[in-house]
Amino acid sequence: MKLLKVSQFLTWPISYAYFNIFFRLKINDRENLKKVNRPFIIIANHFSFADSFIFRLILGFSTPHLPLRFMAVNRFDWKWLNFLSEIGVISFIYSLFGVFIVVLGQGLQKNLEEAKRLISEGENIVIYPEGKIVSEHEVAPFKLGAAVLASQTGAPVLPISMHLGQKGLLRRGLTIHIGEPIHVSYDALPEATTTLFYDTIVGLCDKGQERDKKKHRYSGALN
Repeated sequence: MKLLKVSQFLTWPISYAYFNIFFRLKINDRENLKKVNRPFIIIANHFSFADSFIFRLILGFSTPHLPLRFMAVNRFDWKWLNFLSEIGVISFIYSLFGVFIVVLGQGLQKNLEEAKRLISEGENIVIYPEGKIVSEHEVAPFKLGAAVLASQTGAPVLPISMHLGQKGLLRRGLTIHIGEPIHVSYDALPEATTTLFYDTIVGLCDKGQERDKKKHRYSGALN
């Protein structure tokens, strides 16, 4: 855990440089980070393999919430990612940054065992409920895992949206919204909770989209 905390802490300058060189990055509602105590579950939409590094910037340079433990797969929709996985590159990156693997077809409860163990030890989990990278602007349907994990552990859920905005000459807009924590009861129905999670992330993404529209209208009025 200490090694992961150090490795994640040291990614801050790299993450800062990458996301500020290639994107016009805006992170909103940081005050909601103060409303959760560890362990908690972060849920977010997933537009890129590099998404996981942006959480280092979301948490801020000095944060008590490291390390984060990321739930991920090692089989992908892209051939080049599968090639990197086959030669061990993905596993090496995963080991450095606290990623644990779930296996498709293994069953929900089996795949949640490691996440529940980590939460019981006070660690924070990041889950992409879409279960895959979705490069389009739409948020894909959510799987049930995050809802079941939240109800079985009692850990609060922090929703975070990532909205890709207008493309500029050199950079593209990227707006992050940190939502209010969600508390899930033990007897909550997974399907209803999953719908709540989905609607929350979509609502946060819509805030980013509306912000981009206003900025675009304002810029047009000046031209």
